[in-house]
Amino acid sequence: MKKEEVREEKTEKDEEIKEKKVQKEEKEETKEKVKEEEKKQEEHFKEPDLPVLFVWFISMLSGKAWEYLGLIMNPETKEINKDLKKAKIAIDTIVFLYDQIKDDLNPEDFKRIESLLANLRMNYVEKLKES
Repeated sequence: MKKEEVREEKTEKDEEIKEKKVQKEEKEETKEKVKEEEKKQEEHFKEPDLPVLFVWFISMLSGKAWEYLGLIMNPETKEINKDLKKAKIAIDTIVFLYDQIKDDLNPEDFKRIESLLANLRMNYVEKLKES
């Protein structure tokens, strides 16, 4: 009987050891999968190119320029504030940014910013005449 008990104990210990090995392997596999997923996420997130950032910034500035021209209301205050000096600064800044990136723009952005600048300039001149 003692031999059987010894065998059973040995078998149980062997099974425990195998189980621990399996658990350890599973943990390592999980860690590897997490690392792979993090790498994939890093690969998908790319810092935007400078022209993309400039186009975004131009769109933000154009909103402020329209606001300073008194043609749209301030979304926060719900008021219309006309300030032609600030409008000119915003338009001039857009022109500067546009000059820096126009060679790197895709045709769609190029046309859109050209049109935006033409409209802003025409409206600025009209508002200047009204003053």
